[in-house]
Amino acid sequence: MIDALTFDADQTLWDFHEVQQRALRAVLGAMERAGEIRPGQYAPSDLQEVRDHVVSTHRGRPHRLEQVREASFAEFLCRLGQDRVTAAARAASLLDLFLDIRFGQIRLYPEVMAALADLGQSYKLGLLSNGNTCPEQCGLPGVFDAVVLAPDYGFEKPDTRALEIIASMLGVPTHKIMHIGDDEDDVLGANAAGAISVYLNRTGANPRFRTAAVHDAQDLDQLSSILKGLA
Repeated sequence: MIDALTFDADQTLWDFHEVQQRALRAVLGAMERAGEIRPGQYAPSDLQEVRDHVVSTHRGRPHRLEQVREASFAEFLCRLGQDRVTAAARAASLLDLFLDIRFGQIRLYPEVMAALADLGQSYKLGLLSNGNTCPEQCGLPGVFDAVVLAPDYGFEKPDTRALEIIASMLGVPTHKIMHIGDDEDDVLGANAAGAISVYLNRTGANPRFRTAAVHDAQDLDQLSSILKGLA
């Protein structure tokens, strides 16, 4: 019997990539207007590459992704030739711009709000993310019974500790949890923790880890149908 559902966040409940790219383009535009870079000189992928390097130095210990993003902007500016003090001050301003868009312009996928309201009548709900978006920042306040943002703990899915922590918060054993997510980390992490894995496949992709998932759903409406079939 399934007692609880835990959900990944980015690309599962909302289109994270789209809003992230919009925020990064805004940061590049601000740099261009300030004369720090030439128009079209850099792409969002260049900013993201620096961010990925910075976050790799934080893995294995608790960290805030907002601080990682700010540090990555400072590092990017230093690579352009700015001194550390000037780059740090400018990075704080760029972070404000980035976060205004990153959190202020999130749009849930169309079925999410109604589906979660319905599922919450029968199951405990949890949010388990390797990201940093709180439910209050995406229009889902009060929806989840437990929230775990893995970077706060210093480890990430597929580390089984992530699902074990949220299972403890929900008051259910991991084998009574169904975890729903769009990535390999979600499927393999759920399987390793003894939970029931669901690959949320909004794009019709066929990655190699798809066959490892216990179930495959296109959206949360199809997930509801799967749950009804298991009842």
